[in-house]
Amino acid sequence: MLRARKPINSSKEEIIEEKPTIRENFQHYLMNASLHGLKYMGDTTMSLFERCFFVVSFVVVFVLSGYFISNVWQKWSETPIIISINPIGIPLTTIPFPAVTICNMNQARISAARIALKGSLEDSMLDSLCGSSKEFKSNNNSTGRWSQLKRFLMNASQPCSETLIFCRFASKTVPCMDIFWSSLTDDGLCCTFNTVHPDFMFHTTINDNMWELEGSNANYSKGVPIDWTPETGYPKEMPENAFPRQAAGTGHDMGLTVGLNCDVSNYYCSSTNSYGFKILLHAPTETPKVKNFGFFVAPGTEVRVVVNPRINTASEMIRRVPIEQRQCVFANERNLSYFRTYTQENCEMECESLIVSKQCGCILYYMPKTTADAEICSLKDAKCYEMILASLVFNNSSHSCSCLPACYEIDYERRSSTSPLGVGKFLLRENFLKKDNIAVVHLYFVENTIHSYTKGELIGFTDFLSSTGGLLGLFMGFSVVSLVEMFYYISMRPHCSKRIQQNPNATQKVTPTFVAWKPDSLSVKRNLRNRQAGIVFAPIFYTFSDYNASKITLVKSKQHL
Repeated sequence: MLRARKPINSSKEEIIEEKPTIRENFQHYLMNASLHGLKYMGDTTMSLFERCFFVVSFVVVFVLSGYFISNVWQKWSETPIIISINPIGIPLTTIPFPAVTICNMNQARISAARIALKGSLEDSMLDSLCGSSKEFKSNNNSTGRWSQLKRFLMNASQPCSETLIFCRFASKTVPCMDIFWSSLTDDGLCCTFNTVHPDFMFHTTINDNMWELEGSNANYSKGVPIDWTPETGYPKEMPENAFPRQAAGTGHDMGLTVGLNCDVSNYYCSSTNSYGFKILLHAPTETPKVKNFGFFVAPGTEVRVVVNPRINTASEMIRRVPIEQRQCVFANERNLSYFRTYTQENCEMECESLIVSKQCGCILYYMPKTTADAEICSLKDAKCYEMILASLVFNNSSHSCSCLPACYEIDYERRSSTSPLGVGKFLLRENFLKKDNIAVVHLYFVENTIHSYTKGELIGFTDFLSSTGGLLGLFMGFSVVSLVEMFYYISMRPHCSKRIQQNPNATQKVTPTFVAWKPDSLSVKRNLRNRQAGIVFAPIFYTFSDYNASKITLVKSKQHL
């Protein structure tokens, strides 16, 4: 506030300016601020009780707004992610048919077991595949190197060419070995359909050789391999006969049908207490864990499996949310040393391999290997690796993998029904059902559209800002203009007043636009009220002393309020 006295005579105008005090600046802010209630606190015409009432009210609403804003902040910081169902459906034909891994429960054929000499390396390998630590009888305490165990598995396990006797996909009968290939799992040597090519599964070419167990007879499907991942999906232009294969449609006829030969007469030892097959549905980029998660298919039965895909996606907006809060990982945020594509299962498999290798000095035969001559654990190491695997299951702090789910992933849920086969009893539809110990499995979809689950921001920065601004506006009338006012009264106004004081010539001189003025009673009362409020402005009254067409001479009146 500028306090001015302007004595003017006929020869000279004099301007006297004083720098406003902090109290006067604050008083002016209270009277002119846009925040609700401040002008009542600065109004000196009101009684002290009234002004204190508005001070207390302002403090109360300020505390209340701070309380509600803290609730919004807590919700924003602690639960920033929400999982919702995407209303836009995904066409079935744009996702891959599930990878199907089929394992015969027979761990070793009886023909291979008969030629293993007691106490030999093959006998130790046979014990590792079939026995437990309590039944360890071999005098050889080693399972050997991976290259040796690989040859033994090729000779002891039932090959896929004998396990698979009939295959049909999307209403087309195809040679089974054109769409299936051998894969090594935690349940032995198995047959897998529709996974990505090993070049897209693993980082190094040596891993391809380690997983291709049937030598020249093995092939990774007669088709064009595609680098598919749950995050990138399929390319826009798909080559003919590409794999992993897309879902062809719904219903039994557009799914996968396989005929399986159990060959019970050639069983030496089973991975369970029965005979038959274990089947697991999984994503094309994942390593199957058939031992714990596969479902049984008994010989002499026909099984229909309805597949329900579950797709998880994520909004790009959650990338700025810390991984610990969103609880998922994007593909480029965590690289695995063995697998090319990050999935929770691949991460856990790689972690288990590293911990077992470090603690036990060996790895289990199905685990990722960095060299062709990796030492394979035998039954003498069972106590060590079983303890480690159990601690990982129970999330023991001493052995932890911290493998979070991928933000983009696809899982396949299933429901199945079983019926006994009528081989030899009546005329059957399928011509290949001519002998016992056969099982038939049909896998298919029933829905043309899938609704994905999407992780998104529950409260983004814009939502937080809107909620905060709404609360401040509701309780106090606060807005961005209020910040501008604070900035002006704290910095600009004192600075501008100081510059005007230092440069009086820059001050605009007051030129009255009137020639005579007589104060009335209303003006006198207004002036008195201003003086009580601390606003000192002494008006100066002028009267005519001389007048002509070219000049007005003003003479200062002696009348002051």
